[in-house]
Amino acid sequence: MSYRENIDLRLYNAQNVGNKKKTNTQIAREEGRENVRANLELLENCRICWENMADLRKRRETMVKYYRGDQWHEIIKHPETGNYVREDTYMREKGKIPFVQNITRQIVKNLIGQYRNNPSKSIVVSRSQEDSEASEMMTNALQAVKQINVVKELDVRNYEEKLISGANIAKTTYAYWPSRQTYDLFIENISLNKFFMNTDITDIRVDHNLYLLGEIHDLTIDEVVAAFAENKKDEQRLRNLYKHRNLDYIFQLNGLGTKNVSQKDFYIPRLAHKCRVIEVWEKKGEWRTLAHDYADGSWKTTEYSLEEIDQINEQRMQNAIEQGFDPEEVPLIDAWDEFHQYWLGKYLTPYGNLLYETKEPYTHGEHPYSIDLYPLVDGMIWGLIEDIRGQQRYINRLIGLLDFIMGAAAKGVLLVPEDAIPDGYTIDDFTDEWSKFDGVIKIKQKPGQQLPQQISTNATNIGAHEMLSLQMQLIQEISGVSGAMQGHDGGQGKPASLYAQEAQNSSINSLDFLETFQNFQQKRDMKAIKTIHQFYKERRFLAISGQRYTEEAKIYEPEKVRNIEFDVTVTKGTDSPVYRQMIDETLMQLLEGQYIDLEMFLENTNMPFASQLMDSLQKKKQEAQKQQQAQGQMPQQGQAQGQNIPPELLQQMNQQIQQGKGEVEKKGDPQAMNMIKNAVKKTKQEAQKESQS
Repeated sequence: MSYRENIDLRLYNAQNVGNKKKTNTQIAREEGRENVRANLELLENCRICWENMADLRKRRETMVKYYRGDQWHEIIKHPETGNYVREDTYMREKGKIPFVQNITRQIVKNLIGQYRNNPSKSIVVSRSQEDSEASEMMTNALQAVKQINVVKELDVRNYEEKLISGANIAKTTYAYWPSRQTYDLFIENISLNKFFMNTDITDIRVDHNLYLLGEIHDLTIDEVVAAFAENKKDEQRLRNLYKHRNLDYIFQLNGLGTKNVSQKDFYIPRLAHKCRVIEVWEKKGEWRTLAHDYADGSWKTTEYSLEEIDQINEQRMQNAIEQGFDPEEVPLIDAWDEFHQYWLGKYLTPYGNLLYETKEPYTHGEHPYSIDLYPLVDGMIWGLIEDIRGQQRYINRLIGLLDFIMGAAAKGVLLVPEDAIPDGYTIDDFTDEWSKFDGVIKIKQKPGQQLPQQISTNATNIGAHEMLSLQMQLIQEISGVSGAMQGHDGGQGKPASLYAQEAQNSSINSLDFLETFQNFQQKRDMKAIKTIHQFYKERRFLAISGQRYTEEAKIYEPEKVRNIEFDVTVTKGTDSPVYRQMIDETLMQLLEGQYIDLEMFLENTNMPFASQLMDSLQKKKQEAQKQQQAQGQMPQQGQAQGQNIPPELLQQMNQQIQQGKGEVEKKGDPQAMNMIKNAVKKTKQEAQKESQS
């Protein structure tokens, strides 16, 4: 009888994680037997993946230039010399100024502001209802880790990267924090400039098509020694491997910028004083023998073959018969062979030397990267800036054209017939006298003689202004960032509700970016939860600033979550002004109706004085209980209603809520206001039903 269907694969991975990595000392002892040729073949496959991503990196670099305002960098062929020059260089040769109106930057900044104004929160949900307390504990553990890693800012920059290139890559590991002097989760954003993977990906979930990926690290020699050396002998070996570096180059850096970040070669670092380390994760497979021993209920991967396990079962049967037991009651070992795929991680030098190797180090059974590629139509990746690049270029061209037309138009040109110049005057004298405030020119007009004439014309109307307006309208429609969304004046006579509806409708165009980014957050946080579950072995206090949670969830208990499966969901957070206002107003209605007491109000409200008032209330209650105990009286329970709340306090809270309500109404979000009204109405109805019953 086989019990394969009942095996908990997560526990299986947990039992088999550890002692599967080659330490640097072991690698040094095996130096003579190291298969350098196999590592070089692996690196060459990685280089091919790297080269296949060259177009994506090049397009990203172009979009970054547009984003920062370098929008005349395109290389063109000079029509006269035949040389290839930048567009702005050619324009300056022709006497024109390459004007830049960076509309792209403002659009992306607006979308980033929309993301900051609508924060989301990852919530850990257990797969069984009775484990809700453990779910809250894991949620707090995740939030604590995200606060340590400043994930809020990492997410903003990652969202910015999605709008630029369409790719999001994050890495979740368990590492030592020197600043905190402890080990903890480490989350970081990975740049496309140093990342590679197999490019035959068609599944939008990405992970199902990955089998080779990795990252390029350029480290100083001391960083390499600190990461991979275990003794002085290891240090000497590492310094010999990287003895080619140029230490004088450290003082020849070209400042901060893409020239020092972008990688032009897979094997050679751009900065000559750095040491190139290539991290590679490869999916491999092998046959493993799984054994389920009914004697102790254990199951694990065993080094015994199926034939050897049969011999063990026969020996057990023989021993049972000799001792007079029924052979059918003898607990045997159920074993089978299974082809298992796993991730093998390696850190290599460009010459194929193995620095470190780890086999399936995480219980989630995957590599440490979380990847999201947008939109992955036929394997293609691009961001928002690439959609509006054409309109941005044309806007710059039209502005330059308008400037040229205005510069070439006649502005106060004086036409002077030669016969109109008086005797004894030169053309310079005539010009000086003409331009004086009180100038007088003596002329003797002859019949049919033309007088001097000053010409000033407007720029020729060739439709450039209309084309500029059209391109500005197109760039708003394509990006989805309309004037209402940017907070521009809606004009006289437009109702506030219509203006707010326009802003809300325009945000639908950017909703796809936001939803796919939340999917990326969910994948990364799920990997973080599983890493916490694996490496948090001891009790620890979960300090989360600005959060209220139960006493039981303040302490992480590894024993409580050892055998629990979790999922992660990303929900709308309550940290936006709209939702905070909705909560405060609903709570105030309940407090005034005496359906909740002051403590319940302060525990759930977002008002700034809530924490201080709660502390004062707790101290006052403790003092009252001590006085009652000293007088021999029984402590009285606090009243469930709020009739003892001072009227001044109620008035102050109402003023703050109404002030916040005015700010929300000023922003003009009809959906949020409807949510507030419906929530208050629903709460009142439920409270009335309870009072009647």
